[in-house]
Amino acid sequence: MDMKCRIALAMGLMLCTVSGSTAQIVHVWDLAQTDRPGQFTIYNPDPQDAQFGTPVRSGDLNGDGLDDLVVSAMAGDGPASYLRANAGEVAVYFSQGVIAGTADLREPMDNVVTVYGEASMDIFGIKTEVDDVDADGRQDLLVGAFYADGPSGLDAGKLYVISGHLLSALLETGEDLDLADLPIDGVTVVHGPQARSRLGVWMATGDVDGDGVQDIVVGADQAGNVTSSDSEAGQTWILYGPQRFGEVIDLADPPAEASVIYGADFLDHTGSTVACADVDGDGYADAVVGAGAYGTLRNAYDATGGAGDGPDNLRPQAGEMYVVFGNATRGRRVDLKASVAGTGEQVMVMYGADGGGNSPDRLGEEIVTADIDGDGMGDLLVGAYRADGPDNSRRDAGETYVVFGSPSLRGRVIDMADPPTDVITIYGAMEGAISGDSISAGDIQGDGFDDLFIGVPGDAGPLGRRNAGGIVVISGGPNLPRVIDLADPSVPIVWIEAPDVNDFSAYWATAGDMDGDGHVDVMPNGMAGDGPFNVRNNAGELHVISGAELTGYLAPRPTAILEDGKSAVPSQISLTANHPNPFNSTTIIPFSLVADGVIDLSVYDLVGRHVQRLRSAWTKAGQHHVRWDGRATDGSSVASGPYLVRLEMAGTILTHKMLLLK
Repeated sequence: MDMKCRIALAMGLMLCTVSGSTAQIVHVWDLAQTDRPGQFTIYNPDPQDAQFGTPVRSGDLNGDGLDDLVVSAMAGDGPASYLRANAGEVAVYFSQGVIAGTADLREPMDNVVTVYGEASMDIFGIKTEVDDVDADGRQDLLVGAFYADGPSGLDAGKLYVISGHLLSALLETGEDLDLADLPIDGVTVVHGPQARSRLGVWMATGDVDGDGVQDIVVGADQAGNVTSSDSEAGQTWILYGPQRFGEVIDLADPPAEASVIYGADFLDHTGSTVACADVDGDGYADAVVGAGAYGTLRNAYDATGGAGDGPDNLRPQAGEMYVVFGNATRGRRVDLKASVAGTGEQVMVMYGADGGGNSPDRLGEEIVTADIDGDGMGDLLVGAYRADGPDNSRRDAGETYVVFGSPSLRGRVIDMADPPTDVITIYGAMEGAISGDSISAGDIQGDGFDDLFIGVPGDAGPLGRRNAGGIVVISGGPNLPRVIDLADPSVPIVWIEAPDVNDFSAYWATAGDMDGDGHVDVMPNGMAGDGPFNVRNNAGELHVISGAELTGYLAPRPTAILEDGKSAVPSQISLTANHPNPFNSTTIIPFSLVADGVIDLSVYDLVGRHVQRLRSAWTKAGQHHVRWDGRATDGSSVASGPYLVRLEMAGTILTHKMLLLK
């Protein structure tokens, strides 16, 4: 592999050009440089803490305006005074307002409160969430322990709701929180509805009933459906706010106002992922429910799990996702089997393209909501981490889909075997990348568009670290291409690469403003990171990358896509007439290169002002063309009129006039 790199030492940024069938021309942030400005790393305390993963979350739990970090060691063994195998533990690192250096959770720190799981084998910390669920103005901590036992039996699962005020008080006194000491003022416990139901496997928050208070959406992915308690169809519960602390809630005898969503089919494991946002713009947050957990590591003691099997159950473990739309009614009973049949509540359904065999797609294994196009409605970011890329040519490359929020989502069926034109597909760059296994989003640039953070835990990355993984940052905006291939050298991204081989970074990721500068910071995990100096096997790590630092590197939105021609190398460099010309929406700009090299292809207005950079990268010899959609670098539509396209390479400059008419 041929690599040309320029290292900007002052900024710690490496700009690399990599040639090859799966190479990219990217900005690379190397997480091995732990002393660089704008980077912070947390190490879990003990070997094998990350045996089942390292979930991460952020939010302001002490009300100081800085987002704090929540790091799970869900195979942790409790405090030294009372060890309990795989009880799990969650560390809350209260932000100091600085993104720099490292922190070792093995060492005492006066800004860390550790919450210990209640009992052995609970796997406390499988999923965490931060939000204000009691409407007191302070965010609270939600933690799942999906193998906890309860009144309904073994592995019923538990959800713990922990007051932000309690955590703040513990911070002041320098104490930790041991859930073996329950009951505890400031902690509410929710028990799963059945034995083996695994309540707490995933949770999210949002205002489902529109009363101005955040509600809790929580999955119990092995619970039964309407007709069978042992079907593992899965259930998803909506617990309406405000929550009252110090309570015990048993979903075997649920509050009358609680709502439940029943999975459609045997072994679907519906509720293995959930999200919550208003995706149809009616003012009510909607419950988004995934059925895509087949074969995932987080199944822990139940190795296989399950997933939805597509239309008419003809695609085993292809994966499914549902949107149950919010309204003011509480106490709802939603049967997804009836909804799919047209006899129940109207929902949106999304199916994975491919099932069966060794590598079904498992669509819905990751679901996130964000506002990518800036229209005020939540958009759906859906991972199919075992999908096989363009034309199924890259086994387990992984795919991520962006479904834009719209009132038209009600009643819609999206089948990725025949992908609609309004759904964006992002392909992983290489076989085994399992891209989309984690997804996060946030507005790094402050332009009103959430940017996408796509986890690629199996990718070797531009630095060639086998299974190091990392996270890819793509600028959000209203006019992203329908297809974004992370193996395409023209796709402008920032590649954040994990420090070491086999870190499997960004199996989980989150975002928040840790330093209070108004920029969203990116927070990927290193699921199998080995701690300081790599002396703690599979301890797990969390990295924070400053959004302010990333803003300077983040490429423009990818609105122009390079396409390679298939003919022989031309005899001379050329920039030929765009077509159509004049044009009113999109035009194609052909050009030819006689040799490999770095080019700059840009659009200018007639007074010489730069409008849009279409490509600035190492490009192979041959015939190519780029599409331009009439937009400027900031994503805004440009005015009608004449424009110049300018190609520069190795001192040669060619121009051509184009006419945009609207």
